[in-house]
Amino acid sequence: MRKLTLLMAAAAASSLLAAPAAAHPEDEFGSSAPRGPSTTDLAQAAIENLVAQKKLPGSWTKAKVSGFDYREKNGAGQYVVTYENAAIKVAGKRKLYVVMSTSGEFISAGHKLS
Repeated sequence: MRKLTLLMAAAAASSLLAAPAAAHPEDEFGSSAPRGPSTTDLAQAAIENLVAQKKLPGSWTKAKVSGFDYREKNGAGQYVVTYENAAIKVAGKRKLYVVMSTSGEFISAGHKLS
């Protein structure tokens, strides 16, 4: 009987000690750590760079994000940020697909997703 009582007391004590960590997991990972720019912010910067290089019309800097997807290509994860630009007259050129690596590096941009 004494072993059962000690076992139950040990189980109760361990569950009390574990509860605070489970209740606030953000404290464990340092929620106050600074975060970098989002993938859409990095994709927007890539568009601005393409505009500066005169590879895209200037109206693309004001385009709106219309989609955000994850895909795997050749075994690597990629984010595809889709932008729509109503200022473009040719319907087939109104969407721009900006492909970014999961680490935030620009891969490519085009009107067709390859």
